[in-house]
Amino acid sequence: MKHFLITTALVLSPVVHVLGLSRPEADTLTARGATAYSTGDYTTALHLFDSVRTAYSSPALLFNIGNCHFKLNDIPHAILFYERALRLAPGDEDVKANLELARQNVVDRVNELPSFTLGSTWGRLRGGRDADQWARRSLWACLLFFALLTAGVLAGNRAIRRALFGAGALVLVATLIAVAFASFRHNEVSDDSEAIILAPKVDVRSEPRESTTVLFVLHKGTKVTVLQTDNGWSEVQLANGSVGWAPPSTLERI
Repeated sequence: MKHFLITTALVLSPVVHVLGLSRPEADTLTARGATAYSTGDYTTALHLFDSVRTAYSSPALLFNIGNCHFKLNDIPHAILFYERALRLAPGDEDVKANLELARQNVVDRVNELPSFTLGSTWGRLRGGRDADQWARRSLWACLLFFALLTAGVLAGNRAIRRALFGAGALVLVATLIAVAFASFRHNEVSDDSEAIILAPKVDVRSEPRESTTVLFVLHKGTKVTVLQTDNGWSEVQLANGSVGWAPPSTLERI
């Protein structure tokens, strides 16, 4: 059970300041949640962490919420929040370990289609410590590029000017790479096409209405991709390529 040690030092990022929760208040609630978790009061810990999530978010906070749900034997919501944490911090070994442990409690063991991956190294490279890291890097790289370009224009010595322009070219390449990663991360984090089945049992049908043919059955905790919606129904696709319509209120977007 070592993978379920709580992370008490959270790096919180503001999302929506709906309730006007200040940073000191959020830190206090987080500390109280960690204390409640350590004493086995997972319901209180979940309530406190959820209170913080109304105004702030971070991979560690989502990870802790997932841990609370797991301890309360709410496996679908545990998987949901582990997936959300992993989206913000791809390659995080603790999140991946807990997610895999939670998935062992899922009835549907869907075989995934073969895909190219570089594993945790690629996850850490593209994810960084937060979702905005590559955006910040691209801004700093752009600033450095213009500084080198300006210095090269003003330099009186030809050799120095050439060196500054050469360095600027390299920084420009780095800037473009950082921008590409930032764009990739923005699309990845904002993508809400994936979802987790929350209902205990779902009959996935051939059309978006009752009394149509049941193509297959899904159970709570299964991850699906939502292709489209129609009057509350969701057309879902499994990792193995199977497609069908799930009834309303049976899943939640990651």
